[in-house]
Formats: sequence, C-alpha cells, structure tokens
Amino acid sequence: MNKRSRPRNLRRLSLGLLAAGLALAGTGVLEQRLRMERDAAEYDQWRVTLKHTPDAVTAEATPTPLNASSTAALFPAYLLPVTAMPEASGAPAATGKVEASSAASEAGTGTRANLAACLAQNADFVAWLQIPGTNVDHPVVRTDDPDYYLTHAFSGKKSSAGTLFSLLSSDYRAPSRNLAIYGHHLSSGGEKMFTSLMRYKNPEFYSGHETIYLDTLYRQETYRIFAVVSMHAGDWDASCANFATDEAFLAFVRRAREQSLYDTGVDVQASDHVLTLITCDRSYGGKDGRLVVMAVRETPRERKEDHA
Repeated sequence: MNKRSRPRNLRRLSLGLLAAGLALAGTGVLEQRLRMERDAAEYDQWRVTLKHTPDAVTAEATPTPLNASSTAALFPAYLLPVTAMPEASGAPAATGKVEASSAASEAGTGTRANLAACLAQNADFVAWLQIPGTNVDHPVVRTDDPDYYLTHAFSGKKSSAGTLFSLLSSDYRAPSRNLAIYGHHLSSGGEKMFTSLMRYKNPEFYSGHETIYLDTLYRQETYRIFAVVSMHAGDWDASCANFATDEAFLAFVRRAREQSLYDTGVDVQASDHVLTLITCDRSYGGKDGRLVVMAVRETPRERKEDHA
C-alpha cells in the first residue's frame, strides 16, 4: 500500500469521513449502493477470518510500514517479529516468523483477537475494538494518512467501508488521555463499521451495552460509556488527545457530559483516560452532523514484554 498526501486539517478529514454516509444521488445510485453492500460484506467476512487466525499459522515476511507510526521501535518486543496469516490480496508481504499471541488470555474477557496476525497483515495496526451486542468488532490502525484508510480496507483493498483509524496524536503506548477512533457510518450494507453507534442515541439501548473492549499492542482495556453526543463538525475537538492540566481534561469531560443525549450516571475522575468513537450522522445537522460516543477506561491489564 502506498502513502497518500496527508490532509491539511481536521475539517478535510471530517468531510472525508462523510463519504460513505452521504445520501447517494444521481444516475449511479443503485450501482453505488450495491458496491457499498458488497464491500461491507467482503470486509465483514475477511475481518472475522483475520480475528480468529490460528496461532500456528506462519509466513515468511514482515509487514511493510505505511506511515511514521509503523516502525519496529514503536511496538512491544514480544510482538516483533510476528506470526503472519497467509497473504491476502493487496496485503503487505511478510519476512520472518515467530510464535503469535492471542489478545485475551482469560475466558470471557477482551476481544480475543489475534493481535500478532493483525500486525503481520498491516504494520499500521494498533488495536482491536469490540462492543458486545453490536456489530462493532474491527481492527484499528494508527496513521498519519487518514485519507487512505477512508477508502481502503485493512488488507489494502480499495473499499468504501474503509478502516477504523486513529491519528498519530492518539498515543496508544503512553497512552494519551483521550484515544479517538474514526469510522464510517455506512448508508448501505447493514450495520458495518461504526453504523451500530447510532443505536446509542436511544437510552434504552445503552442499558446493557455500556461496555467497550479495546485490545491494544500494549494493554488489554475495558471502557464504560459515559456520554453520547450529537454535534456539528467544528463545534469542538472531540479527538483532543492530551491536556495541559487535569482541570483542562475535566473541562473536556464536563462538556461531553453536559451535551450528552442522556445522563449515564458514569463518573469520570481527573486521573482517568477516555476513549472517543467518532462517526458521521446526517440525521443530525445534515452533512455536518456527527455522533460521538465517549467511554472511560476501567483498570487496564498491561501486557508483558518478556513474551516467551
């Protein structure tokens, strides 16, 4: 996969994020909808295969870095080199082999995705995101080239479904006080990518679906949703990663809670970390509408770097 030009600002990114969610118009409407449905179905089948790649699967190559975040120095020693899955169409080729690692070591916890297989498939991989009770169950990349991932699947294949991604400002190793993940709200193809987030506009759905799992290369994390916000692009920067003071962080959280569609009763302290999921929502504000789902991190389980 080749790099594409970096967007000049978040406004451009916001417009790009709308691409898959826009109401289709013109003579090619049916064709575009069918293509979107096909891309979504293909991606769904592919990501299930990737997630459950057996640890025993090996290949003879390492993934090709796609951006500044994809260097060996940024990844834990226990995941490099990694066991790769068989090369997929459009995927980077691989060069070395070692034992792979599954994300969840305890039954019933985490996403249970094979992180090593994901990293072997794409060197921009940083985490697997899952929201139980929804169709959100996808790999996440960290990139300085969001334009590329708006129109390409994790495997490198061109796709209207795109890939869930974070900007480089979201530091997963440290981690940042706020990790922001962007994803498409597809207007066709079923509840793929971040389309399921629309359900959280209903407080009745929230009850029983408060938990988010995020298995990163550095730790296994569980989050609890504390705010669901409808906003317009440019209203405020929900993706802000770091804050100069605890007071600034709490002001950020307070704004989210004040603008939340309903009170979840979930508290956020000055020492906490949050996860922010962002997608477009034309039902609120037309092309500038956004839906933001924010969650507070519960006690994370750090990954050991002395992997045997």
